This record gives sequence, structure tokens and C-alpha cells, in this order.
Amino acid sequence: MKTSYPLALVLIALSMLCFSGFTPADTLPGDTSPLPCQIAFESDRDGNREVYVMEPDGSNLTNLTNNPADDMQPAWSPDGSRITFVSDRENEGEGGQFIYVMDADGGNVRQLNNENESQWPDWSPDGKRIIYDHLGDIYVISADGGQKSKNLTGSPENDVQPKWSPDGNNILWLSGEEGKKDIHVMDADGHNKSRVTKDAGVHDAVWSVDGRIIGHWDGKEAGCFNCLINADGSNTVDAGGKGTIQNYVPFWTADGQLVEINSGDHLNGNNEIFLASSIFPDMFLNLTNNKANDINPDWPKNCGNTTKTPADNKSLENDGVLETNTNSSPDIILGYEGDPNSISDLHMNDLRKACDELKIKCVQGEDISKLVDQNVDAIISYSNRWHVLGSFPAFLSAVEKGIPVIVLNAETSVQGAYNLSIESAAMRGGLKWMLDGMNGKGEFVYFNVGKNDWHQSIIDEVLKDYPGITAISVPADYEGNRITEKKIMDLAKSKPNLGAIWADENLQDVFWGIKNGEIEPIPAMLCTPRQDAWQFWRDWINDGTGIRCYSIVKPGGTAYEGVYVAYYLLTGEEIAPSALGGNFNNTFLYDFPVITNEDLDEWLGRTDEFRIGDGDTMELPPMTPEEIKEKWFVK
Repeated sequence: MKTSYPLALVLIALSMLCFSGFTPADTLPGDTSPLPCQIAFESDRDGNREVYVMEPDGSNLTNLTNNPADDMQPAWSPDGSRITFVSDRENEGEGGQFIYVMDADGGNVRQLNNENESQWPDWSPDGKRIIYDHLGDIYVISADGGQKSKNLTGSPENDVQPKWSPDGNNILWLSGEEGKKDIHVMDADGHNKSRVTKDAGVHDAVWSVDGRIIGHWDGKEAGCFNCLINADGSNTVDAGGKGTIQNYVPFWTADGQLVEINSGDHLNGNNEIFLASSIFPDMFLNLTNNKANDINPDWPKNCGNTTKTPADNKSLENDGVLETNTNSSPDIILGYEGDPNSISDLHMNDLRKACDELKIKCVQGEDISKLVDQNVDAIISYSNRWHVLGSFPAFLSAVEKGIPVIVLNAETSVQGAYNLSIESAAMRGGLKWMLDGMNGKGEFVYFNVGKNDWHQSIIDEVLKDYPGITAISVPADYEGNRITEKKIMDLAKSKPNLGAIWADENLQDVFWGIKNGEIEPIPAMLCTPRQDAWQFWRDWINDGTGIRCYSIVKPGGTAYEGVYVAYYLLTGEEIAPSALGGNFNNTFLYDFPVITNEDLDEWLGRTDEFRIGDGDTMELPPMTPEEIKEKWFVK
């Protein structure tokens, strides 16, 4: 017998930034006024599970079911008039767990189906049908109970947690063993079934307002925990975390704010229901604030302020990347801030040069929030992989106010911010080059200095394609456990099967630890883009040692280019569809040199094409304004 599993954690998000022309999903024909966004949820605060409703601010808490049985998993009808739920209350038969429907005030309770052990009901957008799962199959029944239920899947697999698409044409569900579930999609009548993900370990999934699917992965095998994917399985991207998932599933507060709602044990160990937004202190507003477990929130899909859309001050292109308002005023004010270690004199001069050329005012701020308070038109953030993580709420707050943020030398997932960086592309390129050269075997050592989660996700993603290689993570940090020549030397001598060694810091120490330790055979490694390092590399090749190295030259003009990108956006230029990529589709794509043994001599003869930056590393000079517009904007 197949078994069904309850959803352990509800991941539901609501939109503060949404799609151009959006109105709340599942609007019924003839609706002329918005519904109140009452939240239905289940709670065990009375000793058993009951269905409650409350206002969007947590007030007017009402127990609708008030029954000694367990009543759970509520789902509002699209028009807000009824709620379906699961209950094991006594009935005319022998009892069991069935689907029930009641009016919005808790009255007129009636049993809908006859399949025991049913769960996870969901309404069709027209309010006429309800889907649910029963013992590992997906069923549909008329919402008035006038027709018998129909098994839509009828498979030996464990099919659970169905959700109806916003247009009513499709149904998604999860199928597979616990911890190994995949998303599937079928037509509303059960035909044309297809698997959307493969071996993904999806925890739960919901539809976004534009017909895509947001899935919560148990692990980050897909490169994301919260993944946005087309219904045909294409184009998986990271939906981000708090403040970004809300871009896809809308909810309105009583005063017209769009926020995120979720349930979880964020603070005190018991499940609460929260609103999440930068408009709240510390990001969260606890609506339930009770020692009980409050879970599974739901609200009418056709609720909220339908006269106001998330696109009032912003619009989105088809690919979901935010476009800012056009600002035709010559009095543009550009703010800049960032990690002090990321701002060199050379790059500061680049920024000032661009500001002078454009005759715009550029002001330095202590942080993003201070610049927002100064009413700047756009923000440049000098960043790195650590600064960008801590700045997530501030980036989000700025773009919510219509202020584009240009992140330099790092990558944020915030939609409405744009990245000028090659970090992820360079990492993937170097890792794949190393692992390809190991012919599917041997040991691969890597240093993720400081245990950066973003870097680790890329490493894990690349390693999936090389199952025969043994990957060894070696701890390192910026204090007492730094990468040193001796550490590299001792490590390499202890591993005779070492095929490659990768590090995101201290490449010179890796190089000289291998060379001075006279390690044989020499593991593949990364080489610093310095003229002297390249020459030592060339000399080592000439010695016939078998060294294999990989080096890139990074863009050095991101500050200059960032000012022009901000200016072009503010003055109405349209980003070219081919200009953006990266994990979040908000990173401007660069062309950058990749140097290996095979073309090292060529690039040694072309070093005059680069300029010298921090630490004597070579970097690409800034593109010209004409090159920036030609490469990244619509002609």
C-alpha cells in the first residue's frame, strides 16, 4: 500500500514585486470589489488541531471548527465564501479522515468525499472543483459534492500534495518516496502527465502567478533551495529566500502592502505564522505568537487591493528581471557604498571619471539605507561574496522603493538589483577544467575559505558530474587557519593521488607550496593573473614538470561600467535580452580571457592589453560608454 505524508513545513510566499500588469490571481468573472485577505490556518492551541481565521494583522482570531476531532489543512475558495479542510471527526460511517467544506463563518459543515485518509485539498480557480490526495493518488471532486470523485493518477507511485494552476488548466503534484519526491504536472482532466524534475528531493511546490512553479528542495542539488521552474521542466532558477520568493505569489495586508507569509519555528521552537518584509522591524511580524503550533496558512486568491498592482512603480520583462522607472531629469543623483576592502583608489577614480563624464552628482553613503534616505536615484555597491550576503535586506528595501542597485564584483539574488561580476562563471569554468583533466578518477582537494555557502553550492553543483572523483574539503579561514605554503606542501605530500587543488584565496601560496615542495605529479591548480606568476608558470613548463594551470583576467572597470549601467537604466535604455545571465538572470555577462598551458605564450605577448590593479594583478580595463551600450542594451 502506498503511504501519504503530511507536509512538514509550509513554504508560502507573497509578492511585493510582481509582474507587469498583474492583478491578484484567480479573479472570478464578475468580481467588482476586493475580498478581505483573511488568513485561515490550523492550530493545536486548544489541545487538538482546529481551523482558525484571523485578519492580516493577526487580530479577530476565531476558531471556525471547534470540534473535538482534528481539523486541519484549510484552503479558501477563490471567492472567499467557503473553506475546505481535512477532518477525522465522527460521521455517519465509521469515521476516518475526509475532505469537508464549510462556509467562511464556520457554518454549514458538510463532508465532501468518501475516501478515507484524504488530505491536502485545493480549489480550482473557478471554485467548482476540489483536488486532494488519498493513499498516494490524486483525486478530483465537484465542490458541491454533486458528482463522484475521480482518480486522476491511479499509479503505483506515491502521489501527493496537488495544486491547481492559476488558469485552471493544469495540476501539479509531488510523486515519489519521502525525501526523493519530484514535481509532476498534468492537465486538469488527468491527461498529458509529465515529470518536471528528476531526482530532486522536492519538499513542497506551489504555482506562481505567471504559471511557473516554485519548489522547495530539501537539498541544493538543483543549485537552489527555493527553485523557480517552468511547468515543462525548463529554465530552473533560484527564487531566492525571504523577500524574493514573494515576487511570485501575492498577498495584501489590510493597508494595501504586499508582503510574504510563511510558517515555521524561526524564533522559539514552535511553529508560528509570520509576515515577512523589510517594512517590519527585524524582517518578521509574528501574527500568532502562541506556544502552540500554528501552521498551513491560506487566504482567498482573489483578495486584496485590486486597484493597486505591484507594478505600479516598476515593471518586469518576460524573464522576470526588474526594469526601473525612466528618469529623464538631468539632475540624477547616484549613491555609492560598500565594503572598504573592496574599494581601491583605482576603482574609485573610475567611478568619479564616469560621474564627471555624465555630469551627474555622485555621493558616498555609509550604507544602502542611508543612501535610500538621501533619495538617490540609483546605488552602486562595492561588494564581495561576504558583503553581498549581509546586504540582502538593504538591497531588497532599495529596489522595493524603485531604486536600482548595481552590485560590483559579487552576485545577489535580489530581483531589481543587477550584478557586474564574473564570480560564478569563473568558478564553474576553473572547477570544470580541473575535473575534466582528472579523467574521472583521483582526489580533488578544495579550500572554501570561511565556508561561504554560495561558493559551496557551486562546488557541489559541479562535483555532481564527476562521481568517480573523491572530493576533499580542507578547512581554512582568515585568521588562525590560513592557507600557507607549508600547509599546501604538507597536504600534497600526504596525498599521492591528488589530481587537482582549488582555492578561492591565496593562489600564490598554493603555487609556491607545490613548486617548493617538489610535488610529483603536480596537481592542476589556479594561477594568479600576474605577469611574474605567468612567467614562473612558463618557466616551470619549460622544465618539463607537467604543470597544468588555469588563469583568468577579471573585469577591472566595473565601477566605471556600473555608473553607465545605472545612467542608461535611469534614462530609459532597455536591457538587451542576451545581456543577462547567471544563477538569478540578473548578472551582466562579460567576455574575459581564460589562459591555460596551450595559450599561455600568446597571452604573455598580450599583457599590454590589461592594466595593473590591486596586488599587481592584471585586469581588463573599463569598456567605453559606446561598448557598454552596444553590449548590454537594445540598439
